[in-house]
Amino acid sequence: MEEKNKNLTDEQLSQQLRKSKGGKWGGMLLSLLGGVIVFAGIVQGGNLVLIVAGVVILALGQTAKGKSREQADRQTFDALAPDIVSTVFDNIQMDPTPHMLDAKDTNIPLPGHTYCSGTGYIRGTYQGLTTELCTVRLAEVNEFQREETGQWEKNEREVYTGQWMPCELNREFPTWLTIWPRERMDKLFGSKTIRTGNETFDKRFNVSSEDEAAALHILTPDCAEKILALADSSFGKLAINLNSDGRLYLAVHSGHGFFDIGKGRENPAQLRQRFTRELMWFANMIDVFRSV
Repeated sequence: MEEKNKNLTDEQLSQQLRKSKGGKWGGMLLSLLGGVIVFAGIVQGGNLVLIVAGVVILALGQTAKGKSREQADRQTFDALAPDIVSTVFDNIQMDPTPHMLDAKDTNIPLPGHTYCSGTGYIRGTYQGLTTELCTVRLAEVNEFQREETGQWEKNEREVYTGQWMPCELNREFPTWLTIWPRERMDKLFGSKTIRTGNETFDKRFNVSSEDEAAALHILTPDCAEKILALADSSFGKLAINLNSDGRLYLAVHSGHGFFDIGKGRENPAQLRQRFTRELMWFANMIDVFRSV
């Protein structure tokens, strides 16, 4: 972590965020210009010079916009994350290795993707339990050939961004348990799920396990109500996996990461409030399962 970013005051961070917003708009204008030039080249009967120039300018604009956003996220992370995390967790480790999380081993359903990446790893202990937070991103990559140039290019599309938190509960459970959102098609086709007896919960979530009776012993009526209450205040679609070895995985498909500036409309004080609220939400969900 860069010490100069860590020691930024709120006013200095505000200035940096404003600069980032200016860079973002500059990148968008450059992208727009590139798109216009490409269109002009097509209209002129496939003017290859214009098309190639437009594609290059468009790519430069997208790169500039992305770099501006990444820089702002990094500065915000360095300036705010350590203090906020330390209000909830002890024994903080920034970017620890190896990581606790491997998303594909969690049994949490995920959209189809080409590759998975994680960023912003922070480890600590919450009430004596080893916990880690990070941002998970899934991307799908497709190759296509541009008609104008005949060149093959890769198109990368982000299909998932979410906040994840694995936690070691330091106890064993009689079975594993996975809870994830019940989508419209699940309801339409009556996909198999374990019923808890809580009508609201059963409409909102799928539940799977190798042992239904043991799963319901964990997912008590009180536990289901607490999960529903937290789901109502969540900032995205909630999914949970509890392993029999006591490792709990919490995932929220929020569309953003921990300590992410989002659309850049919040000042540092507002960002601090949101980051703290999101972190406490995860801590409260850990409390639900540590007491079952």
